[in-house]
Amino acid sequence: MIREGSIRLPFAYAAGKSGSTYLRALQEEQRILGSRCSACDRILAPARSFCPTCGDAELQTVEIGPGGVLLAWTERPDKGILGLVKLDSADTAIVHRILGSSDVLSTGMRVQARFGDASDENPEDSLLGFAPEVADS
Repeated sequence: MIREGSIRLPFAYAAGKSGSTYLRALQEEQRILGSRCSACDRILAPARSFCPTCGDAELQTVEIGPGGVLLAWTERPDKGILGLVKLDSADTAIVHRILGSSDVLSTGMRVQARFGDASDENPEDSLLGFAPEVADS
């Protein structure tokens, strides 16, 4: 016998030291932080407590972005556009909302972070998403 249904599992978790630093910088300063691994000379986005490549835990917090390059994107009906963005100075990319219309998007185009106000309960909401850069005329 199969019984269909859904179960709601609310959860809370600690962001940890590097995650808290990252979220606080987004919320209070509208800055995006990454981590520099001196062992393998990579800058990781977002800030982390250890390097996933070499395992080094001695990382330095650095500012990255707020601009970057759109590597790929997908549009989901009624969900918006999600994109893979490689922020300036970073060696890795993040997935985040892309603001605007998919009609103007192209791989390799420049995008810029857009910030807004966030509540104490959801500091990550201060990064609204990334918008295509407007070309100067």
